[in-house]
Amino acid sequence: MGMGNVLQVILIALISGSLADQHLLPAPENISMVSTNLKHFLHWDPVMVAGNTTYSVQAQGEYESIYMKDHWHDPENCQEISAHQCNVTDEVSASVLYRFRVRSILDNQVSAWVELEPPFNRKTTLLIPPRVDLQVSGLNLVANIEDYGPYFQFFIFYWQKGKTDDTKCKKISSSNTSTFLEKAEEGKEYCAEVIAYASPINKNSSSSDAVCIQVKEVNKSGLFTGLLCVFGVVLAFVPMVLAIWKSTNMIRYFCFPAEDVPDVLKGPYIGERMLQNYYSSKDDSEETYKVELHEHMLSQENNSITVKMETP
Repeated sequence: MGMGNVLQVILIALISGSLADQHLLPAPENISMVSTNLKHFLHWDPVMVAGNTTYSVQAQGEYESIYMKDHWHDPENCQEISAHQCNVTDEVSASVLYRFRVRSILDNQVSAWVELEPPFNRKTTLLIPPRVDLQVSGLNLVANIEDYGPYFQFFIFYWQKGKTDDTKCKKISSSNTSTFLEKAEEGKEYCAEVIAYASPINKNSSSSDAVCIQVKEVNKSGLFTGLLCVFGVVLAFVPMVLAIWKSTNMIRYFCFPAEDVPDVLKGPYIGERMLQNYYSSKDDSEETYKVELHEHMLSQENNSITVKMETP
């Protein structure tokens, strides 16, 4: 055997030993998928070795298998994690087969990949009916349904207790899980149950357990008492308003006493009439003055004439 062949054998042995060392770490066991209401979690048993062992997951859908030459995808939240499970819901986007595999990691050692068997299809998810709660607001019967996300619709069946033949059904979307059902009657009991429907897989859950609620009767005596209280407050408020009004009138009388207004100021166009009376009275006074003055002058002239006549 030549020197080159010897070196080749040694190199192969070293590589094989190195690979063997990498696979000395035990691989996870019991790989399983737990899928409920279109939420998918990959589970596995932990590796029992000393040290901080972590785990990584890979996924492969129909597209990666056929069109990407058997490519494996690394889910972002499932790389080198210490937990023994991983949420792979975002990796499952269609109702086809998906393959998943897991391996353990410790320092520079990695285990072999262990694959989920058989491959997973979301059609196998388990649909559990949601919780439903009935409430009465005033006399409005309202149902609150547990929200399962955007891929679900709900069918709620409700009836008045003792009248199951008159059961009603209402379809509710996931965006409106709190919904009004109908006007309730005082003193009656109402019941309801819900079925969840997953539209992506065309599958529905079983019916939930029936829940019931008793509608309370309105307390008539309490209402009457409330009305009496309101009426009493109003009666107490009226004398106060009258007293304030009377006090205001008294203050206004003392500060601005009322006086009789002359008749001439009560008619329309008061200003114009006052001006007319003023100018008319003024003209009369001037005429009178002129007449008196003229008569006085005449009397003076007569007197002077008389004097002149007596002088000679």
